[in-house]
Amino acid sequence: MADILFDGLPVLDLLEITPSTSVVAQITQRDQSSISRIYRQVSRRLGLEFRKHTDGRYRASSNVVLLEGLRRSSQWLRLQSTPAEPRWLACGHAGQVSAALQPTLMEHCGHLPQVHQLLLERVLDLAVLTGPEAVTQPNNSELLELPLLRHPEGVDRIVLRADLRDQPALQALITALQNQVQQHLRQHPEQEWLG
Repeated sequence: MADILFDGLPVLDLLEITPSTSVVAQITQRDQSSISRIYRQVSRRLGLEFRKHTDGRYRASSNVVLLEGLRRSSQWLRLQSTPAEPRWLACGHAGQVSAALQPTLMEHCGHLPQVHQLLLERVLDLAVLTGPEAVTQPNNSELLELPLLRHPEGVDRIVLRADLRDQPALQALITALQNQVQQHLRQHPEQEWLG
């Protein structure tokens, strides 16, 4: 049986981000059958009823409060470890700009509301998203949005939970993203720095 916090929970989280056992196997460097076995064992052991739903997304439908507590602990461990291992993604134009920083989940962007939900549920620690300029804040006050770069396709924004704004590992990642954008602007002076 896989360790629930260190092996099982990351598999559940990655399945929510990218609903594919084969992609999760590739990210975690395991075989697909191991991923299926791990998520089923963890789901059964914790009574989560974690499975793929008709909309094609994986999620738990029972014992959600337990899962929330485990995700809080998992996030704390990711961000407090040495070195820290924030789980983040970059989408659209933002993904191209921040590609050199190698976000582990760059290709697995869902719809904006889904990404916001994954941030709220502590599945993701941070996201860099491209959206229309008119959007100023997520619809949820628990999320913080930091404008980063204006370009012809819209505005790149960093989005994270407001309660994690001062978290050192995420502050270091935000600084690295801002530095990456400044390098990008040297090659694309027509775009505008917003940080």
